[in-house]
Amino acid sequence: MKQLVLRNSLYEKIYRSLGVVCLVMVIIIILTGDSGEWSFWVQIIAMLLLGLAFLSLNFGTLVNRLTADKGELIIRWYTRPGRVIIGIHEIDEIIADETSVRIILKSGRTIRLPTGMLEFNEKRAVRKFLKETTGF
Repeated sequence: MKQLVLRNSLYEKIYRSLGVVCLVMVIIIILTGDSGEWSFWVQIIAMLLLGLAFLSLNFGTLVNRLTADKGELIIRWYTRPGRVIIGIHEIDEIIADETSVRIILKSGRTIRLPTGMLEFNEKRAVRKFLKETTGF
């Protein structure tokens, strides 16, 4: 099994700082709010959940992961909910440019992986990984 994991450090810093801001807001609401009202508890719960979502990098969805295992390519990209599993034998060609990597399947379906926000060495790592695992 080969795996490539990429993290967007800019998004990571932004999300973590928003999570800290939400948790600070929880503390401010606790200190200044009236715990006898229902809206107080709704605000506390909402801000806690939002802060945890931001601190966990949207529950791990901002982590880009490519995995090649047993003839399958598993793609988990930050722009796609969930993951995409395709057979390596189903790949017709791979086209890479400055903004994205496009995987074209024999069925005509295109899977586009945006790489515009990644650093140059990360873009190169994606291309190299796909070339090594698929042969294209």
